[in-house]
Amino acid sequence: MKEKLPEIKKLFEEVLFENEKYDEVEFFERFKEIVGEVNRESLDYAVDVLVGFKNENRKSDHYNHIIKSLGIIEHLEAKFDSRSNSEKMDAFQEAFVLNLNKFDSKVLTHAYSRNSQIRTEARNSYLALSSNDPYRFFDEYDTSLTKWDEIELMQYLKLQSQRGNLEGLGKWINYSKNDSLVIFLIKMVGYFKQKGIDEILLEKLEDDNAKVRAEAILTLGELGIKDTEQTLIDRYYTEPEVCQVAIVKTIKKFNTGKSLKFLQEIFSETNNIDTKKIIAEAILNYSYEGKIAFQNLKNSLKGFDLTILKHIETPLIKYK
Repeated sequence: MKEKLPEIKKLFEEVLFENEKYDEVEFFERFKEIVGEVNRESLDYAVDVLVGFKNENRKSDHYNHIIKSLGIIEHLEAKFDSRSNSEKMDAFQEAFVLNLNKFDSKVLTHAYSRNSQIRTEARNSYLALSSNDPYRFFDEYDTSLTKWDEIELMQYLKLQSQRGNLEGLGKWINYSKNDSLVIFLIKMVGYFKQKGIDEILLEKLEDDNAKVRAEAILTLGELGIKDTEQTLIDRYYTEPEVCQVAIVKTIKKFNTGKSLKFLQEIFSETNNIDTKKIIAEAILNYSYEGKIAFQNLKNSLKGFDLTILKHIETPLIKYK
């Protein structure tokens, strides 16, 4: 069957990208001529080709025509019902890539599987495929998210964003008791530039977890909520280093020109080398006045502080 792949691709490309007209019966027969028999194996190859095109971002209005002509919906349903966990996992991924949201109820049946991998994949897929209540499983994340969890969730959220269905994302920042998920969701709110959650972010500045507070501070910067600048400055001296760094980065992003004196003061007061570098970089990039202030600092300092400034200005040169 593998040797038939070039012919399968050519047939699919004719329909998807060259506007070749086949009705459903004609397309099925043309595919059958190539593969010999339309069965589980040949349909797996068909799905692989479609998924490959989708992953290459090759756009067409005719994917559904091929899917319907070959009965791919029924083929994937059989994989969802398979005893093989690997086939179920394939079906989750394929339904997601092909954007077949009619499978949301089928995916839901696996969302409470005893197999943790199947359970996680089903819940993540439900997020992508459901148009009704895509975030229903957020409150069931009770452990720290892995990097892979975050990557998968971000892909599914991108799909929700394309559908214009991210409005409910912000509420889970307050609903969830899982700090790992809360931090991720705050980051995603900034990434997708979600509006109308200023109050939620300000509430999170009072959270007991410093990492949650730090992510909220960074997201205020991502969303450009500049009227919080003085609030962040007022908090600086009572916060741990992770939040102090976030405050500096956000003030740099605001770039209002109002906080240059503050940045200069904390540069001279800070003993942590990494934090000092971040502050120096913020000063250098803080408008035209920041560049002047940076040069004045260079002229007035010596020793290690001067070395830090030189390194920030020309990072490829090693100074002693």
